[in-house]
Amino acid sequence: MKPNQRPKPTTAALILYALIAACAAQRPIPSELLPARKALEDKHYQQAEDLFAAYLKAHPGSIDAEEGIGDAKLGLHEYEAAELQYRAVVAAQPEFWLAHKNLVIVEAALGRWDEFDRERAVLRGARQRGAPGISTRESDVIDAFDVHGEHWIVREYYEPVGRSLTRYNFEYFGPDGRVREYVSLESADAARSALKPNTNVLIGVDPGTVPVIKDFALNFYTGKSHGTIKLYPKGEPSYKNVRADLIRWLRNRPTPASH
Repeated sequence: MKPNQRPKPTTAALILYALIAACAAQRPIPSELLPARKALEDKHYQQAEDLFAAYLKAHPGSIDAEEGIGDAKLGLHEYEAAELQYRAVVAAQPEFWLAHKNLVIVEAALGRWDEFDRERAVLRGARQRGAPGISTRESDVIDAFDVHGEHWIVREYYEPVGRSLTRYNFEYFGPDGRVREYVSLESADAARSALKPNTNVLIGVDPGTVPVIKDFALNFYTGKSHGTIKLYPKGEPSYKNVRADLIRWLRNRPTPASH
């Protein structure tokens, strides 16, 4: 890839999510690194990597520079190199949550599901114990894939959200950058109740406890229809299995939703 060349549009949305998270979640960085961060935001990944590397050479051991190089490698789709950078970051600072979150994305891209689950477990444990710098109410982008030329982004919710108690949202973005269709792994009971007319919904009420979901459903929603892809009556399935079920369904349906 030539310097400053942007990645293919099919992956641009994933990288954009990751870099927005980087800018929002990371602590203030040295002012000398602001041009490097700006290059990341502009998707000039090779330029960003060069700037971070130059700073790291002058400031050995800089965690901010190490993380920045990892972000640039992620943008360049050099996933194994990005993994090495993020591993170096969390070895030096085990509670650098952004690096753990980006490792989840990297391991999904590499198809290393055991490592993917381990990194998610690290983040889950941090949220359970109320570790500083990470919230139970935020969501994480954890994966992306393409089927029939459609690009899907996957968002995980540590605490199920919304009227249907969503655990994962799979979102298809059209060329205009808008969501055209989404698929949710959610509570089967809550999803059925949410579709009933005249449901008494209390907005702004915090239940105070995480709801227990006994059975799950993988449901699709478009502007014109909705339905169930698969039911999981025995409890929450692994993400790997849900992903496989959705991709199989997407590949077998007659035409993509965008057509």
